[in-house]
Amino acid sequence: MSLSFSTQMAMLTGNAGGAVQNLPAVSVAGARERIFIANVPLGSQASGSQIAVARIPLGAVITGIQLITDTSLGTATVALGDIASGNSAIYAAAQTLTSPQTPTRVGVAATHGTPIAKGYDCVSGMSASYEDIVLTTGVAALPASGNLVIIFEYAID
Repeated sequence: MSLSFSTQMAMLTGNAGGAVQNLPAVSVAGARERIFIANVPLGSQASGSQIAVARIPLGAVITGIQLITDTSLGTATVALGDIASGNSAIYAAAQTLTSPQTPTRVGVAATHGTPIAKGYDCVSGMSASYEDIVLTTGVAALPASGNLVIIFEYAID
C-alpha cells in the first residue's frame, strides 16, 4: 500500500532534509473559523429574485454552508453566488429544500477551501475588499411565509 498526500500535507512533509520551507497559507491550515448567519423571511419572492445574504472578507476560505428552513420550498430552487461576476451558483448550485427543520450542507468543491481572491459589492457591482454572496431563486416563487436560515462558515487570519 502506498502513502499519498493532500496538497497541504505535501507542502509540510516536503520541508524535511534541507528543503526550502514551504508552508500552507494560514487561511487553510490553522486559521480561526468564523460564521455569518443570514435570516431570510419567506414572502412569495418570485422566481429570479436576488437576495443579498452575506458579506465575506477577501482572503477568507469558505469551509461550510448550511441551509435550514422551517417551511418546504416546494419546487422553488435556491442558489448561492455572486451576481456581479455573473455566476449565481459559484458557492452552491440551485437546489430545492423540501424537508423542514433539516440542516442541509451545500457547496461547490471549487470554491470551498480556496481563498476568495476577488470580491464584488452587490449594490454597486463594483470590485470590493469583500464578497457579497447573493441567493438567487429559480423555477417557482418562494412560499408566502416561513424562514430560511443560511449559515456560512469561513476561515481567515
